[in-house]
Amino acid sequence: MQLAARIRPRDLEDFFSAVGKVRDVRIISDRNSRRSKGIAYVEFCDIQSVPLAIGLTGQRLLGVPIIVQASQAEKNRLAAMANNLQKGSGGPMRLYVGSLHCNITKEMLRGIFEPFGKVATH
Repeated sequence: MQLAARIRPRDLEDFFSAVGKVRDVRIISDRNSRRSKGIAYVEFCDIQSVPLAIGLTGQRLLGVPIIVQASQAEKNRLAAMANNLQKGSGGPMRLYVGSLHCNITKEMLRGIFEPFGKVATH
């Protein structure tokens, strides 16, 4: 989100290629004016690229700091998976999260995982 008005799909593909192979880029435009709404969907070939891409929030693309979030459909799918996992376990769940981009901080990881429950990092 918060993309420069002059952005092209190739700009997004080049930018996000730093965290993984990009399968598809779709810039959302107003159906009447055909002007960009400043929003795009980027699809990666590998799901492990998603948290790395989210970690790029605040980076400048064409001079504008962008916001990267999981799409609503992805959030819903992950929440449903987390809910199903919690029903089956009586205690805390531990996840190993590896192969992270060097710019990702504990705070970024907390922001990604806290919507699904309390997070304790080690």
